Amino acid sequence: MMLDVETMLSLYSRLCLCREFELALISYGTRDGVSAGHPYAGQEGVAAGVCTALQISDQVVSTHRSHGHAVAKGCDLDRLALELYGSADGLCRGRAGEMFVCQPDVGYFGGTQIVGGNLAMGSGLALSALLSQSNTVTVAFVGDGGVNQGVLYEVLNLAAIWGLPLIIVVEDNGYAQTTPTEYSTAGSIADRAKSYGVAVSQVDGQMATDVYCAAASARERAVGGGGPAVIHARTYRYEGHYYGDRHRRYRTAAEVESWQARDPLEMHRQKLSDFGIDQGTIVGISETAKRRSAEAFDRARAGRPIVMADILDDLVADPWSGELRR
Repeated sequence: MMLDVETMLSLYSRLCLCREFELALISYGTRDGVSAGHPYAGQEGVAAGVCTALQISDQVVSTHRSHGHAVAKGCDLDRLALELYGSADGLCRGRAGEMFVCQPDVGYFGGTQIVGGNLAMGSGLALSALLSQSNTVTVAFVGDGGVNQGVLYEVLNLAAIWGLPLIIVVEDNGYAQTTPTEYSTAGSIADRAKSYGVAVSQVDGQMATDVYCAAASARERAVGGGGPAVIHARTYRYEGHYYGDRHRRYRTAAEVESWQARDPLEMHRQKLSDFGIDQGTIVGISETAKRRSAEAFDRARAGRPIVMADILDDLVADPWSGELRR
């Protein structure tokens, strides 16, 4: 698949936003006592590649490692930062936190702390799209640890039988929390999916262009009635399972450094240069992402906190009208 300059720049913009938003979260959160949650740095090629291939009406369900997916799908950065800071002005009024935040108007339906639980959510959204003939697809991200959950195989079975417009993206970063994939997962992840008769592609998750092409092909196939697909992307998280996890207990410095040498942002920058895009444009996109992310967290620090008087809003209905209290 030949990519044009506009697509290449869009990929880079998403790559930079994913990275800079997380770096800003770490920087501001460390000072303010806000948890940075589960790190995504290193895996940006997957989120950027997939989401660049989607339409805004397409739907994404995420995992506990959700920052990159939310940013790449186009969530409002200011309100996302406010949500992570527990502000009443956040995307979910400060109640969702990292793993449950969502913004349906851009097609981002959030994640879940249940490993693999979002796959069932994704199959429901895909079924809705099929029945409504909306020509949209649903993408469900899952980690290599999640492929050992039974719900994946229930979803694959239903998706294959019903021809659901569902794309399952396996972000295989080599570890299920602290357990190496080689130890916990028998056989081939791709072969497991192939046994259900679904389309499967295996890609280098550090190469955003490769992920984009796989996702664009899967989307075209799905909206054309070709049914579900699985994209198996090999990638790597630079930090631990969560911020504070002493990941060097189970990963060597050489292993981490070997993956950092294939950083998705650096690799895409080289591709942009090969495309003839000048360094000023490349640097400008990077700086814009850095500035925009810092602005989001500056606003988050000044966000309106949740107060006890509002704590039951949207939870308790008026006994006479049945309407939710606002």
